[in-house]
Amino acid sequence: MLGSFEFRGAKIAYSTKGKGRTILLIHGFLGAKEIWKDFESRLARNFKVISIDLPGHGKSHCIGYVHNMELLADCCKHLLTHLSVRKAIVVGHSLGGYVGLAFGEKFPDSVLGLMLVNSTAKGDSEERKKSRNQLIKLVKKDRQKLLDVLVPSFFSLQTRKTKWQINSYLKMANNCTEQGIIATAEGMKIRKEREIVLKFAPYPYRYIIGAQDSILNPNQLIKETEIGQFGTYTLLDDASHMSLLESKEQVFKEIKLFSKR
Repeated sequence: MLGSFEFRGAKIAYSTKGKGRTILLIHGFLGAKEIWKDFESRLARNFKVISIDLPGHGKSHCIGYVHNMELLADCCKHLLTHLSVRKAIVVGHSLGGYVGLAFGEKFPDSVLGLMLVNSTAKGDSEERKKSRNQLIKLVKKDRQKLLDVLVPSFFSLQTRKTKWQINSYLKMANNCTEQGIIATAEGMKIRKEREIVLKFAPYPYRYIIGAQDSILNPNQLIKETEIGQFGTYTLLDDASHMSLLESKEQVFKEIKLFSKR
């Protein structure tokens, strides 16, 4: 079922399917809820599955000029309340993982488990912040050219040869407005370090790590799983930063097993 709700004056789109224990799926930067479509159909056989278009992505409107992680976490919480859901397994890809961590910090009693897919609890390094600023400048100058260069960099060299997965993600990215891209980049740039959330998390958390991820260091992500008492991980040899597309079957199995605990 497709639906929408109002959050801080903005229309936010979502989809929901199935019954049972709830899984909340949160897409990454420049993505949309459609990226989870295949996951939704299969997971809905055993679970209630909710996916959201974050503000400025997909069919959701922007909420201003900076979409910080706390704001996006509040938006996800508002969605759960809208659907009368008290607790959920939170699964976030990249940006979605940053949002999931903020959600876990603000609403720990609403989290049954947290899965970070190609994501990190660390904040941006100074070098990364400079890259965000450069991205913002390029978006203002030539949005389409930026997307055509940026989106392929999320994928492994092998995936870039086939292109269809890249084109699929690029289609979602093209639905993001200039304001949405900038507001989200600004929000990621200023996000907090949240390793302490993992250290004291009263719920299990699991990392899905792409061994070929050129954006996040796989060895550093493995270390993050050791911060808290309930951290575990899976390392996917053939995946990069887009493991949910490049290793879809393995990621599906991981989500299903983690959500059944």
